[in-house]
Amino acid sequence: MKSRSVQTVPAGKRPKIKKPNCFKLSLLAVKAWLKSLDIQGLHFAVAASAVVIILLGLHNHLSNYVYVVFFNNQEVGTVEEAKDVENFISELTDRCGEFYGMNVKPGEEILLVKEFRPDSKPARDTVESVIRQRMTFLTDAYMLTANGMPLVAVHDESDLEEIIQGLKASYSRNSSYVTNISTIVTDNLALEPCIVSPEIVYTAGDVVAMIVESEHTPVSQTAYISETISRGSLESRQSFSSAQQSDSLILAFLSPVEQAMQVEKPPLSGDSIHVRTLEELVIFETIPFDTEIVEDEDMWIVQKEILVEGEEGEKEVVFHVTRENGLEIDRIKVDEKILSEPVTRVEAWGTAQVPSIGTGQFIWPVDGGGGVTPGRGFSTWHTGIDIHTATGTDILAADSGIVWFSGFGGTQGNYIILYHGSFWTLYLHNSVNFVIEGQVVEQGDIIAKAGSTGRSTGPHLHFEVRLDDSSGEWHTYYQHKPIDPLQFFEP
Repeated sequence: MKSRSVQTVPAGKRPKIKKPNCFKLSLLAVKAWLKSLDIQGLHFAVAASAVVIILLGLHNHLSNYVYVVFFNNQEVGTVEEAKDVENFISELTDRCGEFYGMNVKPGEEILLVKEFRPDSKPARDTVESVIRQRMTFLTDAYMLTANGMPLVAVHDESDLEEIIQGLKASYSRNSSYVTNISTIVTDNLALEPCIVSPEIVYTAGDVVAMIVESEHTPVSQTAYISETISRGSLESRQSFSSAQQSDSLILAFLSPVEQAMQVEKPPLSGDSIHVRTLEELVIFETIPFDTEIVEDEDMWIVQKEILVEGEEGEKEVVFHVTRENGLEIDRIKVDEKILSEPVTRVEAWGTAQVPSIGTGQFIWPVDGGGGVTPGRGFSTWHTGIDIHTATGTDILAADSGIVWFSGFGGTQGNYIILYHGSFWTLYLHNSVNFVIEGQVVEQGDIIAKAGSTGRSTGPHLHFEVRLDDSSGEWHTYYQHKPIDPLQFFEP
């Protein structure tokens, strides 16, 4: 316990020098006086009785003096002996110091004033209970500041370097592809002596974790610089704040440094201290290959053949990446090296006219039959017929022909276009297609499975027949005139 945390003051005044006990001095004076007298017999007995009466009266008078205990200028009770309170506070301080593992001192002012109170009943237990409930403790620490702004209290001066090195190590990356070039703390970090509650003093490792992981939320920190502690105790300042005084009055009560520390502070995070790293990043990028088209007059225009498979190349690219608290803020390419050149893909595209191999006679395109959905026959707004059937039913080529298209369309779903010469047939909403472009199919071949892909209300085949416009090529969806397919299936 810090010396002079508890002061004992005699009745009526507060002397700085401790005086001898008045009762003892009086007793010695009486004894000396009696020795100087030559009294015998009855006179001695009378004199002795008078002395005893006087001494008892004096003792009774002195026994009505008690020590009044003031806690932050508020009376909390009386005790007979000042040393009882002093010993209790000393023990409480020692136990608190052991709990926090640091030297602490009382944060309040406790005053013991000796007063004459004949009717007072000293209550040591009550006084100790009040002190135990209200007593707070402070410790000497160091306030970590960034550019002059207080952040968090730490134990000693060595924590600053440990925090800086911990932050650098946390944000420096090194791997097979990343090499750290430099790491700096861009803020001006410093330590300033302060007196705070031991509950808000953190280790260097805790501070680094708060900033890097942003998981720890420290309590609101109110730090008091040692040179201004004399302005009032911790409790008096808290009482001043809790009395709902205006912010301007509160700030006027504190020093400039305390004003900054009194403000409710957000949790320490990556925005509290800024660590900038420069790293060299090596990445490997693919180089896309080009495609070369070669015309082949021996192939139909609907046919394609890959002559040379294309291969992607690879290059090594070096960047200098600047990060702040782990987040990338800038990237500059500093080098690039080709590791392998791409290989050009060569495709042969046919130029010959597609032959007409259709018979002009069609068979029902759904294996097992199936009727036309009511209201979904051929009309001016519906260019084909919808044949209802179960998903997975075989779809048949209505006539021999050549596959002009086999793929997917947003509205059509999986669909196929066959060229027959004078006619084209279309098969929409398939669950799966079995043929590829340029393939020759015979009448009755299974070319797909029925489904409900694309814009469809249920499993069915949308089947169309169109007249060729004499071009023998398909360029747009409505290029060739649609006709009613049912005319090919009438008895």
